[in-house]
Amino acid sequence: MSQVLPVANEVPQMEGRVMKLERSLRRARWGMVGLLLLMVAMSLAWYGFGGIVQREIRVHRIYAVDDTGTVRVRVGEDQSGGNRLSRVAGVVVYDTTGLERGGLATMANGSVALGLDAQHSEKGVPRDRIGLMVDGKGNTMFLLEDGQGVPIVIAKGAAANGGVLQVAEATPDGKQLQIRTLGVHGDTQSTESDD
Repeated sequence: MSQVLPVANEVPQMEGRVMKLERSLRRARWGMVGLLLLMVAMSLAWYGFGGIVQREIRVHRIYAVDDTGTVRVRVGEDQSGGNRLSRVAGVVVYDTTGLERGGLATMANGSVALGLDAQHSEKGVPRDRIGLMVDGKGNTMFLLEDGQGVPIVIAKGAAANGGVLQVAEATPDGKQLQIRTLGVHGDTQSTESDD
């Protein structure tokens, strides 16, 4: 086969086209670099330098879990139909076994409480050990219980009649509670039955 050689006057035209193509290719490369930099700048502006920053997030519940997947903290309201006397909304903390150990919450009955619970208790014995509460009427209470769930220190405050401090101890048979009450108007002792 015979080769077709370009005519001498076509060589300068081809060189001109090649130069135009090279310039166009350089512009396209710089355009791609500029587009990439623009995308990086836009994503930094959208997500922020320290991660995603949003002004508001609305959820029903947030669960924080440990490395094993056990829930350790819950923020939100109890699901309906729970086993509490009053449904709560707030922060509830759990131990490594997933057992509730305390929290800070508002209650459906108008109270707000901070509570700490024991890890173990005998069957039928509440696990509550320390409680701080303001009820729906503004009355206050601090409660400290022993290992059997018996209140041993109670401090109560009410707007209408001041406050009292009570210390208590179960009788040796565990059937009665001996209570000493200290108030502004005097000091009393009483015995209450477990019945």
